[in-house]
Amino acid sequence: MRDVPDPKLHAWDPPAYRVDGNGKVIDASPGTPNNWARWGADDQRGTFNLFTPERIAAAAALARTGKRFSLGLPVGGPPMPGYRTPPLHFFTATTSDIVLGERGIQYSDDYMVIALQATTQLDGLAHVGGNDLLYNGYWAGLVTSRSGARRLGVHHMADGIVGRGVLLDVARQVGTDPLELGFAIGPDLLDETAAAAGVEIGAGDILLVRTGLLGWLIGGGTADRTEPGLSPRCLPWLAERDVAMVATDTLGVEVLPPEPGQPPLGFHVGALRDMGLLLGELFDLDDLAADCAADGVYECFLVATPLPAVNAVGSPLNPVAIK
Repeated sequence: MRDVPDPKLHAWDPPAYRVDGNGKVIDASPGTPNNWARWGADDQRGTFNLFTPERIAAAAALARTGKRFSLGLPVGGPPMPGYRTPPLHFFTATTSDIVLGERGIQYSDDYMVIALQATTQLDGLAHVGGNDLLYNGYWAGLVTSRSGARRLGVHHMADGIVGRGVLLDVARQVGTDPLELGFAIGPDLLDETAAAAGVEIGAGDILLVRTGLLGWLIGGGTADRTEPGLSPRCLPWLAERDVAMVATDTLGVEVLPPEPGQPPLGFHVGALRDMGLLLGELFDLDDLAADCAADGVYECFLVATPLPAVNAVGSPLNPVAIK
């Protein structure tokens, strides 16, 4: 029998910190800006708390024409290049079984095995950490392969992402559709795009940022882990406006590779770990953007309900924008 190469090992020292009985790292410090303890020491929902009844009721008034736009990709459709394994869809019974001579009642039944973040989806607050920390000071060791996210699971958001959606069509503003791979969207460009659309971004808003990348990928383009996206420099801008969620038509929300001097996934760490800011990926914004350009209205009533998947770190979404 051939020798199996010994895998490379990494030295490990036990951490110096301590974890209390609720899973919080004692004396942990977040980055800046942050929302730790803003909604209580035990909060597990982050900026989801900004979807208040008053804001939801006000956002519902934005549904003026009844036009609906699904921002979700077809589940089981063409897989995104270089992304997670596509869903497995199989049947345990079909009507044709009976038509072709089997005995029984004519019915069909099917199952699906899916990576929860393989399509239009929500990044849960336990999805990305940094320095052994998750949002609100929870220990990164609370997410295990046996139990999942014992804190910060997406089931805490099962009552729905509902509020005012605002589209910033950055690709249209820049005049390059899609934006160039590796293009970093900074706060000044967000301000410029909002001003051109005649909208202001406010507390509890769901910010939709269009780069044009998803349509280009569906058309056969390949990104090879390089894509346009938000710079970590946008995090203070988002915090100042109290944005509840940021969603883009990209695979990773943030610019990839990172800008010089920025760490890998720096935007994710700042958003999820420090701010508890909800992130949405692979939102199909093209049809909505075309309608917004036609009527000049860049705000909508937006509804997106995560699956109540207990202790999951992400969830598929079918966001619906209503104008």
